[in-house]
Amino acid sequence: MYFFFLLLLSSFSTVPVLAQASQTARAPYTLTGKVTTIAGAPLAGATVLVRGDQRDNTAITNKEGMFLLTTRQPQPVLIVNCAGYEENQADVPQAGEAVVSLAPIDKYKKQLRKQGKKAYKDWNGKGKRN
Repeated sequence: MYFFFLLLLSSFSTVPVLAQASQTARAPYTLTGKVTTIAGAPLAGATVLVRGDQRDNTAITNKEGMFLLTTRQPQPVLIVNCAGYEENQADVPQAGEAVVSLAPIDKYKKQLRKQGKKAYKDWNGKGKRN
C-alpha cells in the first residue's frame, strides 16, 4: 500500500512539470522581410539568418530582395550580408515585415580586382614566394 501511495504521489508531481515545459516550448512562426540598398533598391542574393538559432536557419533573398524564414525565438535578430555590402543586424518588428538596408563597401570592386590579380599571379608562379 505504501508503494502504491508513493507511485501515485510521484505521478501527480510530474504533471505540472510536463505542462510547464510544453508552455515554454514556442511554436515556430514565419518571418518575412526585404533587403535593400541604402538607396532603397532591392538586393537579390543577400544571405539572411536568425542570430542564435540552434539550427542552420538561413535564407537567400530573391530578385525582389524578399526572404522567408522560420524561427522559434521570441525576439529574433536578423544578420544580413551580401557581397559588396557591409553586414547589418536588425531586430524583427512585432508586426509586419522586416526591412533591412545594407551600405556598400567603399571601393569594393577595386579591392576585388587587386586581390584577383594577385591570386592569378600567385597561381601561375609569377608572384612572390614566401
